[in-house]
Amino acid sequence: MGKFLLRRATSSLIVLSMSVVLVFMSIRILPGDPVLAKLGAATEVTPAALKALREEAGLNRPLLVQLFSWINRALNGDLGVSYFSQFPVTRLVAERIPVTLELTFFIILIAVVFSLILAPLSTLKPGSIVDRVIGYFTSLGLSIPGFVIGIIFILIFSLQLQWLPSRGYVPLSQSVGDNLRLMILPSITGGLTATPYLVRYLRASMLEIKQSPFVRTAEGKGLSNWRILFRHILPNSLVPTLTMLGLIVGYTLSGVVVIEYMFGLPGIGSLAIESSFKRDYVVIQGVALTIISFFILTTFLFDVLCGLVDPRLRLTKEQKSEV
Repeated sequence: MGKFLLRRATSSLIVLSMSVVLVFMSIRILPGDPVLAKLGAATEVTPAALKALREEAGLNRPLLVQLFSWINRALNGDLGVSYFSQFPVTRLVAERIPVTLELTFFIILIAVVFSLILAPLSTLKPGSIVDRVIGYFTSLGLSIPGFVIGIIFILIFSLQLQWLPSRGYVPLSQSVGDNLRLMILPSITGGLTATPYLVRYLRASMLEIKQSPFVRTAEGKGLSNWRILFRHILPNSLVPTLTMLGLIVGYTLSGVVVIEYMFGLPGIGSLAIESSFKRDYVVIQGVALTIISFFILTTFLFDVLCGLVDPRLRLTKEQKSEV
């Protein structure tokens, strides 16, 4: 188990390092200048003043020097200071991350609940009308972007029926009811986007387990289809599905950017979009590092969980060949 954890931790650190460098360089390559964006329409700024402002912000130094300086500060918990608000990036991210985590929790909850209902129904009789309808639903969910689903929900439930608010956020500490009402539309929007992936993966895993000898033995004993499905097939299908669930959790964390901005949720996704308009490099880097770290941490934890549940995953290639 120790070697398994070391391999997973090493690969996670490598991915994190490569991602940090890629994000940093990509932001610098994009057109735009945070100093000019901060000055706005000011016309009485001399080239010397612009140079002084860039030097104050540290933008005149070589890219590698800026990169290693930022990494060194980040390792010490300092993500820098916003060019515009002058607030520490760690403070800005800390204030917004609870909203993103709450939205991610509801999205994953909806995806898991729908998947545990639809995948067994689809597996019970492959090729039936129910299976085909669920297949059409997943295909439709995979082909329609999440922001389109969000727009449709806003038009129907907010503008036409006026059942639910379309924008805003109220913390749980202030009002549980208002918080849940405001989280319904964005949560369902993200949940319907994530559900098709999990349903298809769980269905494929269940169909594979369905062909196993122990399932045929259970059928020979005269057990009902529902009992075989939920007693034998579904529990054994959840182990490989954990890997896909870990990826979906990570992708959801990075994919809530559009959903947060669309529904006016003050999460780190909205912070990233607002900062990109202003070319606030430091904030964008801090948000990107936070999302990447959560993504890698989530996949690492799910890999460890899969390794605990299924010991075969902890084996190296040499050990597998010996077996």
